[in-house]
Amino acid sequence: MTMPELTDSEFNQLSQLVYQHAGIHLPPQKKELVRSRLTKFIRSRKLGSFQAYYHLVLEDASGLELINLLDAISTNMTSFWREPKHFEFLGQELLPALRQKSKGAPQWRLWSAGCSSGEEPYTMAMVLMDKVNHKDLSGVKIYASDINTQVLNQAQRGIYPISRVEPLSQEWRRRFFQKGVNQWEGFVRVKPEVKQLVEFFRFNLMDSFRFKEEFDIIFCRNVMIYFEKATQTELVKKFYQCLKPGGYLFIGHSESLCNVSHQFAYVKPTIYRK
Repeated sequence: MTMPELTDSEFNQLSQLVYQHAGIHLPPQKKELVRSRLTKFIRSRKLGSFQAYYHLVLEDASGLELINLLDAISTNMTSFWREPKHFEFLGQELLPALRQKSKGAPQWRLWSAGCSSGEEPYTMAMVLMDKVNHKDLSGVKIYASDINTQVLNQAQRGIYPISRVEPLSQEWRRRFFQKGVNQWEGFVRVKPEVKQLVEFFRFNLMDSFRFKEEFDIIFCRNVMIYFEKATQTELVKKFYQCLKPGGYLFIGHSESLCNVSHQFAYVKPTIYRK
């Protein structure tokens, strides 16, 4: 079966659909990426054109075709201990300050928004376990969300090639991971006590934020670079509204709120406080 070309009008239709549902901006230079990532759907569904695929997504009442499309388009690059200064600030400055303010056992709520395959929220959990007594973590929860169902499944499994934990110290590797044996040799699994701190769920950042509790800390790193300025402004406003007074927002080092209208106070590069 010869693969059809993706015409400019088909690319525009598909990119508009992605933007409408996920806020992800796909400029013309992403056309080849879109074609290569969606070709598997054309082939598996025996479709003759990207136009036919576009209509298939629109007409699928279950919404699964749209989820598959967004899974294929969303980019997922992450690692343990990525952008270390954030985790150093969290462990050395922010958690001790929050602990001082806590009366009794902490009831902190953290959110990893755009968590990909789980390395970020698990690193947050490891920092918490390293800095706070285990008995004091019973009321603490890290929520971790992504729009991509495939990476969320991987995150919930918590199994990674051993090379992925190389950024972590040997002590942390021993303390927080189990080494695979037999058919799992060359892999590690996040220990249950780390996993129990994290709750994963699928969430589209373009949707309304209807959380029951306000957050103390939000990590949304290297996500907003895929959004246009208007979308970034709206998202930052929603983050502000769902943080507790004095709560913190962490964004990626490739990102900035300089050209975005917001109410946050600047703390350090890429760290902001409500």
